[in-house]
Amino acid sequence: MADAAAAAPRESMAAMAAALPRRFWWFATATALCTAGLVTYGLIGFHLVEAQIVAAPLVPVLYAAAMGAGALAALATGLIYDRAGGRTLTILPFLVATAAALSFRTGLLPVVAGILLWGAAVGVQDSAVKAVVADLVPRERRATAYGMFAAVQGAAALAGGAAAGLLYQQSLTGLVIAVAASQAAALLILTIRLRGR
Repeated sequence: MADAAAAAPRESMAAMAAALPRRFWWFATATALCTAGLVTYGLIGFHLVEAQIVAAPLVPVLYAAAMGAGALAALATGLIYDRAGGRTLTILPFLVATAAALSFRTGLLPVVAGILLWGAAVGVQDSAVKAVVADLVPRERRATAYGMFAAVQGAAALAGGAAAGLLYQQSLTGLVIAVAASQAAALLILTIRLRGR
């Protein structure tokens, strides 16, 4: 009896997941790759200080600038999404890959540019990404979809953060290449599987 009761929630969760459209799961996979590739600002800030690019008190100032860029990107992406639809999201892998390529340089100007692009990527993720979920899933399934989507993104953030930390210790070039590869895969999925959205 106890085993049957314990199995019930798992079966229910599996049934709810199976009821969501396939396009939703492709989109969740693509954005999970973007989330995994979007290195945390904590790692970027560590690099800023470790490589002696800026003094520690300036790290939160640059974060504030990134959040400003994110707000502008969210506004712009939302407006464009209303006209162009899901194709708007193809910009996200480019932002994530370029942010990583620039943020871990040793020159101030490319690093600042990378941080601003990082903020823009965060802004896109926080705005148009959620709009796509609403468009892909029937109204009666949206609460379930948002919950599943958040779980996938959380797992991707955890895995990506751990991988980025390990790669940073081993090879910055390896980190940048890994991010670029994940974003190429994300772009491929977004382009092929969400065509027409």
